[in-house]
Amino acid sequence: MARTLDIYCKVCNSKATVTRTERIHSEYSKSYCTCKNPACGHKFVLNVEFSHTTKTSLLTKDGLLSLMINQLSDKDKQKIREMLNQEEKGV
Repeated sequence: MARTLDIYCKVCNSKATVTRTERIHSEYSKSYCTCKNPACGHKFVLNVEFSHTTKTSLLTKDGLLSLMINQLSDKDKQKIREMLNQEEKGV
């Protein structure tokens, strides 16, 4: 089950909802929030930003592999081909 982010009003500690999000950058956005407590009605902005990766995406694996292979010498690339061929043959 997916987790959701609970946002709380800093004035009354009631839950708040995001009413609008303004994406400033691919790694930074502003979320405009409103307190759900009608007696409070506080409105505020949360700054949401990317911090760091905890597990590399499987979608970036091929790009990373290509980058590494392109930095190898032709001799090292040939060694890798030979190792992969041996692996396929079960040696």
